[in-house]
Amino acid sequence: MVDVKEVVKRHGLDRYPNVVGYSLKLKNKVKGGVELPVPSLRIYVSRKLPLEKLRKDEVIPREVEGIPTDIIEVGRLKRLEGFRERYRPSPCGVSTSRADEEAAGTIGWWMVDEDGLLYIMSNNHVWAKENNASPGDEIIQPGRLDGGDPEEDVIAELASWIDIDFAGGVNKVDVAIAQPYIPQTYTSIMEKGGAAGKRDPQLNEEAVKVGRTTGVTEGVVKDDSATLQVEYATGTALFEDVFIVEGVNVVKNGDSGSPVLGSDMCFLGLLFAGNEEGSLFVACKTSNIEAELQAKLAKKIWVLTVNTPIPFQKEVVERQVYVQTHPLVDLALATTVLATAKGVYEALKR
Repeated sequence: MVDVKEVVKRHGLDRYPNVVGYSLKLKNKVKGGVELPVPSLRIYVSRKLPLEKLRKDEVIPREVEGIPTDIIEVGRLKRLEGFRERYRPSPCGVSTSRADEEAAGTIGWWMVDEDGLLYIMSNNHVWAKENNASPGDEIIQPGRLDGGDPEEDVIAELASWIDIDFAGGVNKVDVAIAQPYIPQTYTSIMEKGGAAGKRDPQLNEEAVKVGRTTGVTEGVVKDDSATLQVEYATGTALFEDVFIVEGVNVVKNGDSGSPVLGSDMCFLGLLFAGNEEGSLFVACKTSNIEAELQAKLAKKIWVLTVNTPIPFQKEVVERQVYVQTHPLVDLALATTVLATAKGVYEALKR
């Protein structure tokens, strides 16, 4: 078994110009859009330059320790932010922000801890100001860039987050959790419904994300374990064991925090970055989200699995509030689902 990380570090492949990351596993070489049965070191670059524009010492070797290299252009990877409408009760996949910040991202999905407490999640950079927040900070829906009102639209309070290391340390997640006001929130994802299960992504599987700006978009998992440099307002952060989904117009500003689902409606992870071209996004894995938060909180906490209906049939009323019109999907049902989920997890922990 090749330790890709050790090979990359030994030869300094991550320090070449324009390199933003690499796959932690050997991947089949891609040539002309066709995948060849040639295990290779996949290196991600922000821009693939012609050889004549590079010095000899800037050209990544064609092979390292007998292993071919495969250079993949992904563009510059940045945090995402965005805008849109107000929904009540608030499902996931819609606009959100801090009450004190002119910004907008996306509500991701739900978590539940061993005490039966429920949380909603998004990115650290959406809710926790890239480590500069305080527990109890107010969260609104929609985000302020979308007209969210800090006085009227508070739906949750920030509970905790995983700090992002900007000093060169390894990060695995960009995540924050908040305690929701239950009557204002709903355990379902716009246009999709609930999460029927949870797992980590598989290479080459189809994945779908639901985000504030681009809505429902589909792509393919092109890397199930990558190391990447991601740009933030605070600085650049190194992420490890994240996954990459590629497609056509799969992401835009405003989609940060989006839930990522498999075709089986299992929760795969949380989107936190994408390239400027909109052709790929980067997400942190379900297992890493759970592990990092369990370590931070010193107790068990899990991604919630609950099979709820698609939340809305749209009916626009005063202040562009989307209300429930489906007879089986109302606030009472949302409250019942949450109470049932709490009971299930209380039973599981005994």
